[in-house]
Amino acid sequence: MQRLHKFLAPALALGAAFAVAPATGCAGEARYVVETAPPPPRAEVVSYRPGYVWVQGYWTQGRGGWRWNDGHYVRERANHVYVQPRWERRGRSYVWVDGGWRERRGVVGRRR
Repeated sequence: MQRLHKFLAPALALGAAFAVAPATGCAGEARYVVETAPPPPRAEVVSYRPGYVWVQGYWTQGRGGWRWNDGHYVRERANHVYVQPRWERRGRSYVWVDGGWRERRGVVGRRR
């Protein structure tokens, strides 16, 4: 029984890794593929809040159909930009691309 346990645990872990692999993409972007287009984004009233970035609301799909997730503020991070989450059309499908913080590269402002 002990010998079986030594081989079964790594095999289950490896199987779990392969089960998750299709759901993730390059550079840490999670991917979720659907066949139907998400509804148009809802209008959201956004006001300026110093030190914060607005994360746009977005649609997710579950058993009951499309569900709206309201937008929200997140605290700014030095030397980073926030890339909004989004649905991208790819062929006949729509792929979810997670948003998140990316390191700022290059010159951001310009001199006058």
